[in-house]
Amino acid sequence: MNAKERVLTAYRHEEADRVPVGEMHIMSTVASEILGREAITGEGGWTKKTAMQLINSGNRDEYVQRLCQDTLDVFVNSGMDLICTELDPPKESEVEYRDITETSWTEVNKETGSWAKFVYKEETDTVHEVDSLEKQGEEYDAIERHVDHMGKKGFKIDDSCFESTKFMVDKVGNEMFLMAKVPDLIPSYRSFYTKFMEIMYTEPELAHRLCDTYLKYSMEVVKKYVEIGMDCVMIATDWAGSIGPLFAPNIIREYLIPQINAIGDYCHENGVLVLKHTDGNIMQFADDFFDMNIDGYQSVDPGAGMDIGYIKEKYGDKVLLMGNVDCARTLPYGTTEEVIKATKDCISAASRGGGHILSSSNTIGYPTKAKNFLTMVETVYKYGKYPLEI
Repeated sequence: MNAKERVLTAYRHEEADRVPVGEMHIMSTVASEILGREAITGEGGWTKKTAMQLINSGNRDEYVQRLCQDTLDVFVNSGMDLICTELDPPKESEVEYRDITETSWTEVNKETGSWAKFVYKEETDTVHEVDSLEKQGEEYDAIERHVDHMGKKGFKIDDSCFESTKFMVDKVGNEMFLMAKVPDLIPSYRSFYTKFMEIMYTEPELAHRLCDTYLKYSMEVVKKYVEIGMDCVMIATDWAGSIGPLFAPNIIREYLIPQINAIGDYCHENGVLVLKHTDGNIMQFADDFFDMNIDGYQSVDPGAGMDIGYIKEKYGDKVLLMGNVDCARTLPYGTTEEVIKATKDCISAASRGGGHILSSSNTIGYPTKAKNFLTMVETVYKYGKYPLEI
């Protein structure tokens, strides 16, 4: 049984030869340690900063080529059964970089003049958008112009954005399970995110227009992923935090769930699976969540009180679970023995009967050490063989 078959068996809620293991991302900090070279992988701060620098210097193709090879090498060398891709920067972009320093830069749309400022923090390997025209604009005028521009521009995605996805299909499409990340369906990582939350209550028509526009864009990406031959698409916007949902459940039902169901309908009509990621505690809207048109749920955040054994018992017949060795505490700071125990406990709680991919509770990134990550994987290989004996 190869890796792709192993994951597909888990999605059928059947037991394979062993529990499959996979990650959404392995960030450059860990990938570099595993590969013994400076590796461009994941979506951490250093990778984003490096992308900006290479694109700005006219070396966009070098960035994509390194991303492709480094990502493939680290997923294969660390023993993953799946590999995850996302959109590459286009060869021709309407964005230019200005005010570049060692720790910040501004992206400016040459056509519209809209801008967004980004700050890089080396100590946490993160990049955040900290300001933008949409955030600073009076009331919601800039957000309306942002939505208008997306609609007028159209939703055709340049083929160059799918180079790394096509690379993975060509290299390991027959052996590994291939998953691709859908662009954000709401502006969750934009600096005007709180304004978006406001307009759900104060300007619902504008909020629906924004959600519909983002969905149309993402659907074009999904259609291309299906055409290329991906096994699964992954929708990654967080809906919850450590103490509960980021939105009222009625807001989730009105604005967010219809987006997921639309993508699910299209993917299932074309034989492609759908996985939804969210951090946080989802129990206030769990019934709605697990009734969505999805096939898998990733994170099952232990730091937010999510019990994967309980979720498996209550909802495990509906969706595959992907998780949930704690990436906030155990993987960064735990001893070898603690990592082994946490991994074995996760297998015991969630893997019987299939329907489970062992992973971290989010991604493998700073400050996780490669040794702990590889110990988790080795533990799955040792104790995750079916029939389970733990």
